[in-house]
Amino acid sequence: ELEQLQQRDIPAGRQVLRDHHCHLHRVADYCESNYLQASDKRKALEETMALSTQSLASVTYQVSSLATTFLRLLDLQAAELRKVEADVGCVAQRVDMHKEKVSRREIGSLTVSKRFPSYQKIVSPPSPPCLEPYYRKPLNFSVLDDIGHGIKDHSTQLSRTGTLARKGIKSAAQAAGTLGRSTRVPEPIQPPVVPEGKLSAASSTSSLVSV
Repeated sequence: ELEQLQQRDIPAGRQVLRDHHCHLHRVADYCESNYLQASDKRKALEETMALSTQSLASVTYQVSSLATTFLRLLDLQAAELRKVEADVGCVAQRVDMHKEKVSRREIGSLTVSKRFPSYQKIVSPPSPPCLEPYYRKPLNFSVLDDIGHGIKDHSTQLSRTGTLARKGIKSAAQAAGTLGRSTRVPEPIQPPVVPEGKLSAASSTSSLVSV
């Protein structure tokens, strides 16, 4: 489109303006000679005014069309310039990236690579270890009795089933009673009851006080 505007539309518009310029000169010569030779000056003046109005309208249209074409050309050129600017910016970024890569390469050439000591790799066992088959064995609760500084309670015994058989339950309950904390639930206490004869007197006294 840009090439079409530059090579065809704009030159054609300029040529049309040149043709209109020559045509306007001929119209002006005709109006001048007609006005000088006409016997009715008023009619010649009206004809001249009509031709002038038509000529001005034609020139205005041609100038407006050519100006619109020029504006379109400028917009396309501005778009092309923006595209070129974007391409130049992209090239500049690529140049900066290349410079950074070169700089990193030069910095890397000045450094010394660190060598890690070689260790023996972990080797998996040739065969999985043999697992001991499961069998049921009784629990021994006295294995950890001799470990630590705890207090031993010799009144407890271990039965064959692994449960504790305590012998001093009654003595423990008595010891709890000596500490003042009884496990017996206290009986509920009923609220006091006012006699019937004194109930009316008490209600009258309260009414007088409220008055």
